[in-house]
Amino acid sequence: MDGKPMEFDPLPCGVVVTMPATGSEVNPCAVLTNTETNIKCDRGYAKINPLFAVMDPRYTLTMPIRQLRAGTFDIFSHLMEGYFSFPIEDNASDDVAEGLMHGLVRDFRLAMKDPQDLHVRASIMWHASLAENNVVKMGKTKDFQAHNMEHQLSAFTDCNHGEGLAVLHPTYYRHIYKDGLGKFVRFATEVWRLNPADYENDEALALAGIDALDAFIREMGLPTTLRELGITDKSQLREIADSCFISQGAFRPLTHDEILEIYEECF
Repeated sequence: MDGKPMEFDPLPCGVVVTMPATGSEVNPCAVLTNTETNIKCDRGYAKINPLFAVMDPRYTLTMPIRQLRAGTFDIFSHLMEGYFSFPIEDNASDDVAEGLMHGLVRDFRLAMKDPQDLHVRASIMWHASLAENNVVKMGKTKDFQAHNMEHQLSAFTDCNHGEGLAVLHPTYYRHIYKDGLGKFVRFATEVWRLNPADYENDEALALAGIDALDAFIREMGLPTTLRELGITDKSQLREIADSCFISQGAFRPLTHDEILEIYEECF
């Protein structure tokens, strides 16, 4: 937290993936929670990259459906967090992210129809790795404001991470879409395959893409309000909002007051 570099020799480790979500098998990041200060944040250190990873989709089949939903949406969130950041102009990283997001929507739906489909489980697992191995983040400022907001919600309330992201993303994007309009238009056309001719202007098309994301979250059975996450005390939202880290890689950095607005709209 003091900004000092990490300098240590970690124990060598390997990873056996049982819940595809964070891409821990291919990156050097960890998320830590200080339960005394209620601060939850991520830190990366190159030396903690696993030396090897065992990725057998059969090991994911006993994962509860709730965690399948939450983990898969976390993958989708990782892709969106890099995608909705500068540059807005078309670029190779975002081209790859669009294909991964469209494919993950397909696989998510298939997994909900048949959770024992091994081919789909394997594809979701690979999506998780590709989302967080840093390839689709190359050249991007990276947002991760939704993650910052959810991290603090879960630090204070111990809510489920993937479910919290599902609640926050649509509302957050309705707050910032005008600041990254071109990218939200591409999200609508390339991920959800909406036809621009059906909308009067780019703003309407961008909002339709966010609405498609919202509808998909509901279709997959994920929660859409903070109350569904078990957060019933609205009075604590001010403290949680004030504790959030502000992303400087976003299309527009939020204020803590606006974070509170987002929480209240999600309540």
